[in-house]
Amino acid sequence: MIFTDYQCPVCRRTDAALGRLMAQDPQVAVIYKDWPILGEASQAAAQVALAAVRQGRYAEVHAALMASRGALSADRIRAAAVSVGVDWSRLEADRRREAAQIEAQLSRHALQAFALGLEGTPAYLVGRQLVRGGLDDGALRRLVKIARVDRSRRG
Repeated sequence: MIFTDYQCPVCRRTDAALGRLMAQDPQVAVIYKDWPILGEASQAAAQVALAAVRQGRYAEVHAALMASRGALSADRIRAAAVSVGVDWSRLEADRRREAAQIEAQLSRHALQAFALGLEGTPAYLVGRQLVRGGLDDGALRRLVKIARVDRSRRG
């Protein structure tokens, strides 16, 4: 599980390492927790990513937003979504219609983050290990290995 914000520079840098890990190890499953804590653009980007779920495009929109350069704006968020095949008109309609559900999901993510004692992004929960801050490829692989050993010991 990862708590992330689309405007967090550390999140953006470490997202590529997480993508490589998932590509190399198909048994790794990631649960993204959009936690927009860095302003209105972060909130808008998280809403767009969650609305993209209705088109089956969350992963693509997430990757495009993380790969974007510079501060996010409404235009950059839209361009990122459209670049990965999102029907923008449909997304905007879904975003308006599902606004209460999307906000409830973001509120749950925030409550989970606070319950874990998090103060910022990124934060990773790998097995029973909570790690704050950016991780590189080697650190991610080590965490997964430790989590697998822990799981095998528990039965």
